[in-house]
Amino acid sequence: MQNKTLTSVKWLCAILYIVFAFCWYYFLQRDLVCAAYNKLLYGLDDYQSFIVYDPLIVSGVLTVAGLLFVLLGKLLLRFKYGLYAYNYLFSAAFLGLTTAYDGSSFLGHSYRTWMVSVVAAVVLYIICKIISTMPRSEYNVRSRTWAGNLLLMFLLFTLVGYMGNTDENLHRSLYMERLYAESDYPAILEVGRYEEESDLSIDLFRAKAMLALPADSNPAGSKIGDLLFCYSISDAKALSASLDAMSDDQSLLASCLLAGDIEAFRNAIDLTAYKTLPKFYMQALVIAGDAQAKSLFPQQYADEQATYDSFQEALQQVDSESQQFRANHTYIKFHESYFWFYTFKK
Repeated sequence: MQNKTLTSVKWLCAILYIVFAFCWYYFLQRDLVCAAYNKLLYGLDDYQSFIVYDPLIVSGVLTVAGLLFVLLGKLLLRFKYGLYAYNYLFSAAFLGLTTAYDGSSFLGHSYRTWMVSVVAAVVLYIICKIISTMPRSEYNVRSRTWAGNLLLMFLLFTLVGYMGNTDENLHRSLYMERLYAESDYPAILEVGRYEEESDLSIDLFRAKAMLALPADSNPAGSKIGDLLFCYSISDAKALSASLDAMSDDQSLLASCLLAGDIEAFRNAIDLTAYKTLPKFYMQALVIAGDAQAKSLFPQQYADEQATYDSFQEALQQVDSESQQFRANHTYIKFHESYFWFYTFKK
């Protein structure tokens, strides 16, 4: 009976590990593993052309490699029955270590993170050792054995999540990088669309995607004037500098808006080149009271002027409050406008 129970436990742990490890690599860490792979082979052009990265194959190979560490666990730890799953400690550590890349270092976590991981593993080992020395009742052995192993596998998978890199912004940025290489610009703009957190890399990929979108009869790249301030921006000054360095007409205009330099924006834009002025371009010109924009696009100018007047009225209602309170008060209705950005975020 005990041998059958141990056999079933071994199969249970193996299946759980294989499923978790493959999903961890293929679905949750796919782009990070790809980035680490590219860094590992950086400068080795002959190898990169010979060993083509395939996420399915790499995930399978890493899963099998991690499974081999169970042999080391069984040899050194020697747990059985209800504690057998702890033999997967080294396999779990392998999953965490191979996905700790932070974009520059393969072991990108802080010293504190690694110490906490080691301490947690040691404490769990001590607890398991203590439990293994306690007399075991014959009552309901099978159920307790399964429950103990399921709990240990859950704890080990939690340790994997702690050791591996789960930085959402890094994963979004790496995913955007892959989509950009595939020229899937609309998909890039959907990544983290409604998230309030961002970073410069994400901001820049979004801006590049906007510049690459078709602009119909308007100048190429001018779609950025309709989309830029619909997204959270982590560092407007840094993004402005990055766009300014591109030396492109539309990136220069977006850079001026991000810097809040409306006068430079007015001097750089050629209004006669547009059939319809992008939304945020017009809003900037409304703030400046630009007569040429009003003459060339009267209806569009009037519509944005009405929005600007509504924004000013909302501000006047809380005129005596702090800047943060005024920003929060007008956020829901106006945060996707250049009026709000220019007032509070430039």
